[in-house]
Amino acid sequence: MNGKGQHTRQECLAWLRENPRDIAPGQKIKIGDFQPEDAEGVARLYYAIYGDKFPLDYVYDPEKILEANQGPDLYQVVGKTASGEVVGLSALFKAPPNESFMEFGSLMVLPEYRAGRLAYELMRMTMTDLPPRLGLQGVYGQSVCDHLVTQKLSERFGSHVFALEMESIPARPGIEGGANGRNSLLNEFVILQDTPQTLYLPQVYNAFLRSVYDLNGLKRDFAAQGSPVGETRWDASDYAEASLAKMVVHEPGADFSSALGSFEAKHPGRYAYHLHLPLAHPGSPAAVEAARGRGYFLGGLLPFWAGQDVLLMQKIAASPDFSTPKLYSDGAKAILEFITQDYATVS
Repeated sequence: MNGKGQHTRQECLAWLRENPRDIAPGQKIKIGDFQPEDAEGVARLYYAIYGDKFPLDYVYDPEKILEANQGPDLYQVVGKTASGEVVGLSALFKAPPNESFMEFGSLMVLPEYRAGRLAYELMRMTMTDLPPRLGLQGVYGQSVCDHLVTQKLSERFGSHVFALEMESIPARPGIEGGANGRNSLLNEFVILQDTPQTLYLPQVYNAFLRSVYDLNGLKRDFAAQGSPVGETRWDASDYAEASLAKMVVHEPGADFSSALGSFEAKHPGRYAYHLHLPLAHPGSPAAVEAARGRGYFLGGLLPFWAGQDVLLMQKIAASPDFSTPKLYSDGAKAILEFITQDYATVS
């Protein structure tokens, strides 16, 4: 884009729409760390893959992409032609509140370049080379559930599925989104260093969560059931473009049900509501029951998300189309089976 300064999301989208650029297929691709001259190509790639539906504004603005890549919260890896046209991307970025984790994501390749090893090599550099260099405890990632490519690659690089967000984002342009026109996301983790914790598991999910810990070799101790006291401390985030609102609970108190109602009232009309509950807090089991009473069902586990493990619950506006997500691993299929059963008990 021409000119310095702040650009709105709509201005950036208009410029991308009015200034298309064709990239010839079959060119030789070089993979490496993001360079300042790659910013426009990254914005073009996001627009080519997601149209105007990606929920974060900065991905359409080359200046903001360049600013974000100054570090230390974003490390992008690009695949580009000899003339500098970006055809593939992957990244690590800060998303979990745990400073020892980064999120893997943004894996995308232009359709004309998907037949080769580009996606694999982008992921290899991002998942294998970067985490040790950055001294991370682990890496978190999300895979869309409208194809299996990312899931297969994630498993190959040691990722394990811990949660499934049903219909949490709009379907991608040109791709069928099931009965509700939405796409689901798998939450995957590579744990490089485990740290034992003492947790309070809700009775309704006790057996399932224990099986997840055992399957993934994570050491946990389990305390007797506690009781909520005091006021609930929480924050919220709103992702209007995705019609998603998220409530992050730091301390679930005796007034949790009222706090959850307040959260929903402040974010009316969202298609999806997400709830994060700290499993190390004795008030979480009671909060789970209160949330289930308001239509929330299990999403899964987010290990080390806030330094300690977090339970993800979710609520959506329509009846989920559980037949739509395409899942690769047995772990992902087991989570889908459990949350399908759980949804039937709260709806």
